[in-house]
Amino acid sequence: MNVIHLQKALAFIAKGLVEKEKLLKDAPNRYPYSRDLQRGINMFLAACLELGCVGENAFKYADESSFLSHYICKPICEWFDDWDKDVLQNIKIEEQPFYAYGPFAFKRGKTDLYTVTEECVEFLNTQESNIIEGTDEHALYEKIIQLSQGDYVKVRKYIIEHPVITIEDRRTFLSEYADNTIAKDALNLAYEQFEERYTTCPACGWTMVEKEYGPSCLSEYCLEHLPPIPNEAWKDASSEPIYRLKKGVMRYFAQPGKLEIDIARYCEKHALEFSLWPYKDRFDIEIRFSDGEVWEIDAKAYHNALSLCSKIKQDGGFPSGNYRYGFYVVPSEYTRNKINYIAVVNKTLTSQPNVKCVTLAAIKKKINKKVGELNG
Repeated sequence: MNVIHLQKALAFIAKGLVEKEKLLKDAPNRYPYSRDLQRGINMFLAACLELGCVGENAFKYADESSFLSHYICKPICEWFDDWDKDVLQNIKIEEQPFYAYGPFAFKRGKTDLYTVTEECVEFLNTQESNIIEGTDEHALYEKIIQLSQGDYVKVRKYIIEHPVITIEDRRTFLSEYADNTIAKDALNLAYEQFEERYTTCPACGWTMVEKEYGPSCLSEYCLEHLPPIPNEAWKDASSEPIYRLKKGVMRYFAQPGKLEIDIARYCEKHALEFSLWPYKDRFDIEIRFSDGEVWEIDAKAYHNALSLCSKIKQDGGFPSGNYRYGFYVVPSEYTRNKINYIAVVNKTLTSQPNVKCVTLAAIKKKINKKVGELNG
């Protein structure tokens, strides 16, 4: 047993929680059982026994319900409260990338149901591809990468800019790509039919619904500063069905994409030469200034700085290329209450001195400064 095994246990738990949430949506009256969740639970409790935890916990919380009620709403650091302190010191637990994550789920009111947190899905997205394969967003990416560069950009941009579409919108898209099976398959992988009462979320643009435990949307971040929603804003999709992006596609694909589109529009505003997703997503945006200087940008929508650090390490750092500067760009609002966010990420980039992590506001200032210098 080693720390890598422990990290994989947490990865399977995260994957299982996401899978359970999806299964519950597909069949609300059936208990959603996930083999990956139970596998992760077994691996974690085996580590409890082998690495010096109070032994009875490995049996006390072996069933899924007991494990979830005891662990899942606690920050990950608290999962190790009853472990042997010398063991924790030997495995350098506080230095492990998973240790500082918050709870993987929160309980839905007084029910026995759980909603997956953004921390959980971000952690999952930093894990090995064989763990996250089979997810909706992974299947979508594997499909659109087969398109030509021009269609790749067009289809990807459409999905990002349209979290919700009507039946007529869908018909128009399929008509436009009548002879392109890959594009049509991509649309079917990205969207699902939706027939509930909903309103458009003011934070993310997806479908916000009212549950017995309160509003529900893409993540808890959508609900933190939710303004009052007037009654007339609610729509009934049971009489007028719509299509919406699947939750995983919205989280992993469309949310970061909004950041990419924002930067692209800023380049347009300044009449700069740029490309969206050049080389089919090797970079998100390539900016070419009039003096020949090239900047490459990779937009990342990670609330947790450690999640982004793990993803960067997993990817092997910023891709190599013929550019002057490379930038990881994160939403400015993600750093407002985390003053060390940028510093934490930049510590992982010391081997690439021309690559930095910056906020959206900061990259716009850098573009402004560069344009000002070129204009004399």
